[in-house]
Amino acid sequence: MIKMLILMLAIVFVSCEKQSAAEFEIKEESLTSFILKNYKGSRLMWKLTAKDAKISDTTVIHQLELDFFDENSEHSSKLKADSGYVIRKTNDLKAVGNIVIKSSDSVTLWTDELNWSEEKQKIFTDGEVKYSKDKQVYRGKGLESDPSLKHIVIKEKFSGKGEFE
Repeated sequence: MIKMLILMLAIVFVSCEKQSAAEFEIKEESLTSFILKNYKGSRLMWKLTAKDAKISDTTVIHQLELDFFDENSEHSSKLKADSGYVIRKTNDLKAVGNIVIKSSDSVTLWTDELNWSEEKQKIFTDGEVKYSKDKQVYRGKGLESDPSLKHIVIKEKFSGKGEFE
């Protein structure tokens, strides 16, 4: 009887010990000088660098730079922002604060909030935007574009002067 009681206590003790260990599982990791690259096959699609990152299912990043590359692996644009986050499951990104994107062919875009859809390969926002192209400045609300800023669509309140292709 005493042996049975000792065996039961040992089983209860081991069970409690395993539960406690699971409670201390690391849910988030912090890094400085964070770099994340996204490839499609062997082709580099984009490279994200940030001053720091908190990694979990959604990776929070600060002082970020996102370099986009075209189908020939040539640099097509660079996005800079104060902060943002990447959803690890989809590689979608949201950038927030003082966003500036400069394309290789001198188009510059400014906004306060911008999203990247990995599935659609598009950047977009519902917020106010301003962009310059060929010394002309355009403004509007809401935007969708490819990351090279070659196919910009302003959704509403468009203003500016110049020629359009």
